[in-house]
Amino acid sequence: MYKSFDDLTGNLIKSKGKIKRAVVAGACDEHALEAVFLAQEKGFVKPVLVGAEEDICAKLKLMNYSKREHSIINCNKDTNPSEIAVQLIHSGDGDFIIKGKIETKDLLKPILNKATGLNKRGFITHFGLMQLKNYHKLLAMSDCAVIPYPTLEEKKKIVMSCTEALNKLGYVKPVVGALCAVETVNEKMPETTDAFKLKEMSGKGLLGESIVEGPISFDLATSKESAKIKGYNSAYAGDVDMLLVPNMVTGNVMSKIWNADPENIMAGCLVGADIPIVLTSRSASMNEKLHSILLCTMLS
Repeated sequence: MYKSFDDLTGNLIKSKGKIKRAVVAGACDEHALEAVFLAQEKGFVKPVLVGAEEDICAKLKLMNYSKREHSIINCNKDTNPSEIAVQLIHSGDGDFIIKGKIETKDLLKPILNKATGLNKRGFITHFGLMQLKNYHKLLAMSDCAVIPYPTLEEKKKIVMSCTEALNKLGYVKPVVGALCAVETVNEKMPETTDAFKLKEMSGKGLLGESIVEGPISFDLATSKESAKIKGYNSAYAGDVDMLLVPNMVTGNVMSKIWNADPENIMAGCLVGADIPIVLTSRSASMNEKLHSILLCTMLS
């Protein structure tokens, strides 16, 4: 259990693993460069910058990063830098990808290419990890950016992909709270039936190294006191490791509400592909970008 991102960082330093190569696709971008060089300063990564060399060098000079250790992979302006990034991963010259100055669809197209991409399992989802001031440990959350209305089968894949990420971070049998508005199965609320079926699958060992509790409301998933008041009898109430949101809108709204409080720290990346992918909003804080890179460092 990690109480904070400092704990997570401490574990990374303690493990003394190799410094990962962060491939920035479309590196002529101040936000991406600032984040990756800050991550380098913290000892997380080595920057591999993909894009038009002349433009990247000019940007590095402007930002006083020219003398920092880095490598530049030149590609002309007619080439999708994500194609080069994918090739670097395949050749063993990179460990994960960071979105730079490039449209998300252009970033993902080479990654999702069935013949030459990085998506052997055919499924990518978003994985969030959050340090919330009112929760006693880091809390993961399922997709708030990729799959709008996941089916039961997609939720199964989301649980397996996200808990696999938690397993890589050192979690053993992470507990997933399948969020709903109520704690009972109601046929008129399909997310409750999905939650119950996922709990059954989990009990049969069909969801990998994880435990699913649900249907469960947010207050019961994160507060033992609320569970006691409501008479919700579960060993996992108030102590879940991950929230499985019923749809992307729910997760997106929740994350934006939490992100408005500067005391909370958010991180996120895409998982399910052969490598993790840092995909943050340009409006994301530098703290969020830095911790998203930290997250990918530990997952790659």
